[in-house]
Amino acid sequence: MTGISPQQLAAAIRGAAVEAGQTAPVVRGADWRLATVTTVNTDGTVDCDEIRARRLPSYPAPQTGDVIVVTRSSSGNWMAFGRLESTGAGWTSLTLASGYQWPGHGYSPAYLVQGRQVTFRGRVGPSSGTIANGSTIATIPTAIRPPAGVEVGFGVARDSSINPAVVRAEITDAGILRIYETTNQPSWIALDGITYWTI
Repeated sequence: MTGISPQQLAAAIRGAAVEAGQTAPVVRGADWRLATVTTVNTDGTVDCDEIRARRLPSYPAPQTGDVIVVTRSSSGNWMAFGRLESTGAGWTSLTLASGYQWPGHGYSPAYLVQGRQVTFRGRVGPSSGTIANGSTIATIPTAIRPPAGVEVGFGVARDSSINPAVVRAEITDAGILRIYETTNQPSWIALDGITYWTI
């Protein structure tokens, strides 16, 4: 059996060090990974098990359980880029209250959730007649309601027989979507442009 020279041993050690360095983020400059938020801190950071990462402005409303992208700098500091989508993107049909329906023109009633932002579109009308003042036309799902204690009013389009052709829509913290018009009740309204944050 041939012995290993000191030079061969040194070369082997150098090779192992290079190989290890290629997989170490501190050596190669940076790294990123997926992580699950375990704690949301008050100083702009989140904990993901043993990692504490500082949030970017693009991640304004963290929650425990979020699956996020974190990255590490060459100095060892971690940053949280933000959450990944947990469901397929797209519009979800809005379930209307009894006596209300899509009037057959424009988009059908639906909402889109993008992070903590909710956007509505589509038209709603009664099965017959007009929408009475203060009527509840839908109840918004719990997961996307405005925060507790907040009632949000919006000016929305309506049938164009009245000018200005707008009415007030209100979504309460209980998720009740109501329509208000003191006179000349609308035969349909458009939800297009109703947008709010769930934080």
